[in-house]
Amino acid sequence: MIVITTPTGRIGSQIVERLLDGPRPVRVVVRDPARLDPRVRELAEVVRGSHADAAVLAEAFDGAETVFWVVPPDLHGGDPREYYLDFSRPACAAFTQHGVRRVVAVTSLGHGYRGEAGHLTAAMAMDEMIRDTGVDYRALAAPFFMENLLRYADSIRGRASFAMANLADQPLASVATRDIASVGARLLLDSSWTGQSNVPVVGPEDLTPRAMADIISAVLARPVRFEQISVAEYHAMLTGHGLSDQSAKGLADIVAGQNDRIYDYEPHAEPVLAAPTTFRDWCEQELRPAVEAAGRSADRREPSGRRTGA
Repeated sequence: MIVITTPTGRIGSQIVERLLDGPRPVRVVVRDPARLDPRVRELAEVVRGSHADAAVLAEAFDGAETVFWVVPPDLHGGDPREYYLDFSRPACAAFTQHGVRRVVAVTSLGHGYRGEAGHLTAAMAMDEMIRDTGVDYRALAAPFFMENLLRYADSIRGRASFAMANLADQPLASVATRDIASVGARLLLDSSWTGQSNVPVVGPEDLTPRAMADIISAVLARPVRFEQISVAEYHAMLTGHGLSDQSAKGLADIVAGQNDRIYDYEPHAEPVLAAPTTFRDWCEQELRPAVEAAGRSADRREPSGRRTGA
């Protein structure tokens, strides 16, 4: 039995899809089963509840050999380290109590970094907690998600720009979540591996944000510029959107760690995929449709007779 947490999440949903027709039964843990694709509800065993709940985990891990573990986003804006460890503590106890043999989890690239990088260093603290249980463990160490850029679809469409606090001319390791899901699914189906190790899952090129903008421009066939803001401005923007100061600091610390080259602290030159997704391919397949959809949405919002060009 393979247990999947966050089956409606960006990575978890892709892993479930890859495993449904596989040789081993799949069980998913989800707060709201109605959010699952009907095919998942039909083919997978469903345990309803939070995977931070010990009682839910007791049901979910009963008879389980392998678990895919993801800590979901913090909806309350607390300290990132406390959140990751508190959320994962019941699972670590349950791994031992229920005889789970293997755990595959999503974490951050950059093991060995000693600075503060918000949720990235919190995820690496979670890794240590899981390792301490003695379970066979593979930590999918991922850098900047290409999908983070989807949040800028409206800005790219409307202003032909996107603004981040990452340094404009410093290369940034990135990855498409489909590649994380591909590696994760492969490990979940493989019952031969033992021991504990990190598995860096990284795209084939480290691009600067300015170079990303150049590729986006080529894919969209119109100029798109990158605008660098400071980490302090990013923090202020987050609090202006209603985030608590502590939550905003955790997210701002991620960017500060990226600017401090956190990803360079962990070797990641050896590819784990034969054909990892390039940033250009991702833009063509994911970002361009999102920008086009943002344009259609904007057109519907504009009063009849007052539409303007992109």
